Amino acid sequence: MDIQELLSELKNLRPDKQIEKLKDIEKNVTGDQLATIEAAAKEANLPWLSSALLDIVSSKKQGPIQPTEITSLSESHDLEAIKSEAISDSIGQMLHEIAPLVGSIKLLAKSEVTNFESSRIKHELELFNQTLETFEDWRKVERPPRYQKCNIYEIINNEWNRIKSKTPLELNINVSKDLSFYADPSLVRIVCSNALRNSIEACKDPTIREKKPILINANITATSLWVSIIDDGVGLQGKAEQLMKSRFTTKPGNQGLGLAIINKAVNQLNGKWELKNSQSGGAELYFEIPKKEE
Repeated sequence: MDIQELLSELKNLRPDKQIEKLKDIEKNVTGDQLATIEAAAKEANLPWLSSALLDIVSSKKQGPIQPTEITSLSESHDLEAIKSEAISDSIGQMLHEIAPLVGSIKLLAKSEVTNFESSRIKHELELFNQTLETFEDWRKVERPPRYQKCNIYEIINNEWNRIKSKTPLELNINVSKDLSFYADPSLVRIVCSNALRNSIEACKDPTIREKKPILINANITATSLWVSIIDDGVGLQGKAEQLMKSRFTTKPGNQGLGLAIINKAVNQLNGKWELKNSQSGGAELYFEIPKKEE
């Protein structure tokens, strides 16, 4: 078994196939190959891969174990957590390579495109940057939550200030300015951001009625934080279970990742969420996050 060749092969596989390959290694590795695997683990640039290889070495060095103990990689690790870490690392590497190229293209376009500020190339670059932001959010939701006390009003208000220039819509934040909660502020921001972007997109489609402001309500109960984001757009155009699939989108030109990212972020916080038509005729995204001891 050529470890260097194996590592090269692992990097080109999907996360689920990487897990399968690691299980094959654990099953077939011999004692005289452990030192090679250990060295390869220390050289691996991907933290999750290094941990998985070192665990194989550790489990083999322990020798035969009792049947009641953990006996395989799939049982000794939360495979979903390993897969998430692999996805996060892969997206991070991709963004690291792409971001400088986007910056260079923008600089060249500014100097070479007439009336750049009003050009279609600027518009397309902005859409591409939004796509990169979406992948950055995806990378973040694949990591374990980092809990800390956070101000919910500030998270919502700061995110709205960041994106409000892209829409003529207004936002009513019906949230106390001192509403604080113990959670991962990055994940809460990502849920609110994707929900707001979905609402903005939904309100672009023409309707007979005049568009009302997007409304955000939030508060804390004895057991959880709840947040409701209501828009006055066209409402849901399909079944909720279909809308939650990452490959599905109701908006031409969009990646269809927003709801999948919301789902992952809320699940990381052990919460729950739902998307439904609102009484006003638009849509409402509602999510709850249970309280966690600080």
